[in-house]
Parts: sequence; structure tokens; C-alpha cells
Amino acid sequence: MSDTEDVVMARMESLLKAMRPRVDLTHKRSDELIADISRWRKPDPLRTSLVIKDAPECGWYIQVDSVDPPPAIEHWGMQIAEIAHHLRSILNTTLTRIVLADGGTPSKALQYPIALTAKSWRQQAGRIKGLPERVQRAIYASQPFMWARNTGNLAENHLLAVLAWVDNEDKHRLELQGSLAPSWIEHEARIIDADGVARRVEPKLTYDWSLTPGSRVVDADTTPHVVSEMDKITLDLQMEILYPDELGTTTIVHQLIEEMWSGAQDAIMALAAAWADEAIDYRLLAGSSDFLQGAAFGKAAVDTHAGAGTWDDDFARRRYTQPPKHLDPEEIVIPPEVFDSPTDESDDQRVVWESIKRNLRRGFGAD
Repeated sequence: MSDTEDVVMARMESLLKAMRPRVDLTHKRSDELIADISRWRKPDPLRTSLVIKDAPECGWYIQVDSVDPPPAIEHWGMQIAEIAHHLRSILNTTLTRIVLADGGTPSKALQYPIALTAKSWRQQAGRIKGLPERVQRAIYASQPFMWARNTGNLAENHLLAVLAWVDNEDKHRLELQGSLAPSWIEHEARIIDADGVARRVEPKLTYDWSLTPGSRVVDADTTPHVVSEMDKITLDLQMEILYPDELGTTTIVHQLIEEMWSGAQDAIMALAAAWADEAIDYRLLAGSSDFLQGAAFGKAAVDTHAGAGTWDDDFARRRYTQPPKHLDPEEIVIPPEVFDSPTDESDDQRVVWESIKRNLRRGFGAD
């Protein structure tokens, strides 16, 4: 390794080391949340009864008798918001450390911007004054609106946008509004009809995942067959906790935490790498080619540089996106092994949140 590379690595490591206490705290909070949900789910808190419908109704249902302990959805929402707050704070304090390391005085307005549109970027650009230009470029290249423009996806689906929304939602509401849904459900039933004949009937099923006492988790309509008794029934069910994002798409808690970590990780590594290497090639930063050409600063600058109509054409292209998928809880069918033991509190089972990768950047703070 050359002397220059040694210097770059030393600068990088010093910055990552400085953020480690906050990273460790956020790691702990993430583990605690998933462990809390796991502890609620493992003792099988749901108590139910099988009820056969009285004639002339046809069918049967599984009724909720009790849920003990009840799911702490509001509390878990507050834990998610706390994790988002810590991750956002890591981004902000990293900018402060960069300014101080370069001998500057951090502005009171210094904050890592997360912009879903070019207009929002222009409005927030003043927050990063005082940072080296290469770091500003790295931040610009990491923005959700840049990703949306380059991929045709919705900016709201960028992982930084998810992090920002959760953090902002906590500031404007009492807590995130979560819901329950099954990650998987299987059932098998055989009825005995009024004539005493055992039948395997494919019923019309409806579900209620509120888990309130008296509600019907599963309601089976066996029309036209009146059920006199059940010959056999088995039900396997695993409940998951879901929280919505800005688009209203619901996400399982474990996945939501992974996404927030990954969004923060990518952003931190981009700006840390840019700061550590004073001779960095700007061309390595996606989107940096138009940083000074005007794409960050509006239609007039872009059209002046690249030709009349460029901005409008680009805007039309960015608007062409796949519609967001709004998951119905009944559509969620995920094999249970996906969730096997990620939350065990033993050291060898801990989720290494900061090493979860969405791209080729190495995780910050990795050993």
C-alpha cells in the first residue's frame, strides 16, 4: 500500500472510529426491538376457539379468546422511530466531524439533506455549506432524487427516503401506526355435513388480523354444506408486525430496520470515502458529472448547458415509474424459515445490521 493510500485509510478509519459509539448504541436498540417482538411471538400468545356455525349458516370460524400479552404495537413504533433518529444523527454528526477535522467551524444549520426532488435539494443545499466540495458531491450523488432520475424508480422507495420518512413521521405524530398480518398461514379441514358424510371442502375464507377478543382470525364459508361437526382441522400461523412507509406500502419490521441501516450505511460510506481521499476522482461519484453543470440547480441552468428542452424531457422520463405496490395483508405469504432465529440474544446469533449490503460498498465499522 502506498503512502497516499495509507493516509486515505487512516483518515477513513478515524472518521469511522469516531462514530462507533453511536453505531453501537443504534445496533443495540435494533437488536432490542427485534428481540422484543420475538419474545412476544414465541410463547404463542394467541388463544383461540373453533366454532361451528349454526344452521342455516354454512361453515366454521376460529375466534380469538385472548392475546396475552397483547402486541405492543405503539411501543414498537416508538422503538423504530428511535432507531431512525440515531441513524439520522450519525449522518449529521459525521458532517460536523468533517468540518472540525478540516479546521472549520460547523454552521448551526449543518445537516445531512435528504431530497426527493431537485427542488428540495436546492432548498436544502445551504445546509452543507462549509463542507469540502468533494463531500458535497458525494452527498448529492447519494440523494433519492438522483437515484430516481437514474433508475426510473420512485424517489420515495430509496432507502434514505425511507429513513427520512420514519424519522420525520415520529416528529409529527405520537408514534408510527403499525398493524398485524400473517407472514404465512396454512390450514387443513375436513367437515361432516348434516347427513353424516365426511367431506373435504374448499371454503371461502376471510381473515381478521386485529386479534381483538371475539374477532374471527379465520372465517370459513362452506356453502352449500351445513357443518354438523369437524372431522379434522389444523391451522399454522405466524404473525408479523408491519409499518407503512410514505407510499403506504407496509413493511415487516425486520426488513424496515434493515432498509434504514442500509440507507444510512451507503450515505455514510460515500461521504466518508470522499472526505478521506482528497484526490478522489469525481467521476467515481454517480451523478457528479452534472453537479456543477446545473442539474441540481434548476431548469434554466440545465437547458443552458445541455440544450433547450433537456430539463422537460428528463422530468418526463423520471415520472415514468412503476406504480407502488400496496400490500394487502392477505397477500403476504413468506416462508417461516426467512425469520428463523435472527433475534436470538446469543452473541453468535446477533444481526450484524451494519454489514447488510444493498450494493458493493463495505460496511462501516466492519472488523
